[in-house]
Amino acid sequence: MKKRIIPLVLAASLGCGLLAGCQSSELRSYAEEQKGGSAQTSTSGTQMDYSDCAATYDADKVMFTVDGIDVTWAELFYWYVYDVSSMEQYYGAITDWKAKSAADDTKTNEEYVKDSALDTIKHYTAVEAQAKEKGVTLTDEDKASLESTWQQNVQNYGGGNEATFIAYLQKAYLSKDLYDHINEVNLLYNRLLSTMYGEDGSKLSQDQILQEAGKLGYVRVKNLLISNKDKDGNALTGDALTAKKTLADKLDKELKGITDPAALEKRFDELVAQNGEDPGTQYYADGYTFIPGKGTMDTTFETAVSGLGENQVSDVVETDYGYHIALRLPLSADATVEIASDNTAKKLGYYVAQSLFNTEAETWTKDAKVDYTRTYNKLSLAKVFKKAKAAAAESETPAASPSPSVSAAASPSPSVSAAA
Repeated sequence: MKKRIIPLVLAASLGCGLLAGCQSSELRSYAEEQKGGSAQTSTSGTQMDYSDCAATYDADKVMFTVDGIDVTWAELFYWYVYDVSSMEQYYGAITDWKAKSAADDTKTNEEYVKDSALDTIKHYTAVEAQAKEKGVTLTDEDKASLESTWQQNVQNYGGGNEATFIAYLQKAYLSKDLYDHINEVNLLYNRLLSTMYGEDGSKLSQDQILQEAGKLGYVRVKNLLISNKDKDGNALTGDALTAKKTLADKLDKELKGITDPAALEKRFDELVAQNGEDPGTQYYADGYTFIPGKGTMDTTFETAVSGLGENQVSDVVETDYGYHIALRLPLSADATVEIASDNTAKKLGYYVAQSLFNTEAETWTKDAKVDYTRTYNKLSLAKVFKKAKAAAAESETPAASPSPSVSAAASPSPSVSAAA
């Protein structure tokens, strides 16, 4: 089970359902982590009050140390609540802490929550320790960003009153110090990544990018789509649909007759310009670069291109969008993998650098030295969370404002979800 940094500073995801709808795309999916079976959606919409659980120990009680850094009950409990509330959202209330966990059937519920929280804390601590070791600190720009986000959250969730927002944080079992610390480490994470691999992977050579991308399973494919819909988006039928399929077959046959790679790609581009109806082509001129099997593209399309060799043309592939002809090309370090929410193009080096850095971070986490106190060793989550109760309805809870709208580029036709 891998943990990733949870960027509260960007997403304002405070857990416990307080800011539902504003969660980060970095949050792990319990449905994806489950080993076999489908995720169970909680049938209960009851908001839980964990205040009595939090009072089990003093907030500043040290539970263990990670590489010599104290971890208090307040910090540990926040991550416990984060995991428990997330699990109960997906799988329903935890009624038996000794039962196998729906999130990981190799562990009991108690083992899973304890290990998950510990892994998260080790991850944050390891990043903090590595930043200190490498002399990486927050920039003035980072500090200004933190302050700006704090003020924005005060306005959105505290009605402009800082004390009100701090009280709101406390409902998520977050002190301002812990909130600040988590956000600071998130930015240190990004600074470390840039220090080690450069902005967007700029310190990596093209050979390094291509080699690592190949190991990760990336492919690059150009797509020639003959749509099965008319200009108003209505499904074609009869002779009109048959004509589309006939055209696709004709173009596919022509392309398969070209053996020179350069001539093949040139002709493919010409046919895309003449006949292609994929709106994503204008954003991904070098083709789509993705990892098949990750759900980035339509499943049928992914399956078809997975079996292609470089410079090979697929058979005609039919999806809900129409008839596709795919051309598998060698990877390109400069190819766009994703158009970000700010409309900037994220290249292959960016994702390779992230993968390499995450591997490093996992090693740091694994190697972190943890010393447990007697209190932690005797800790029973079953006893702690037995004190949870249904939260009383509140009439004056600050309303969460919606996330800022962003203008996204049009998705390519075979795409069904954004790249991870």
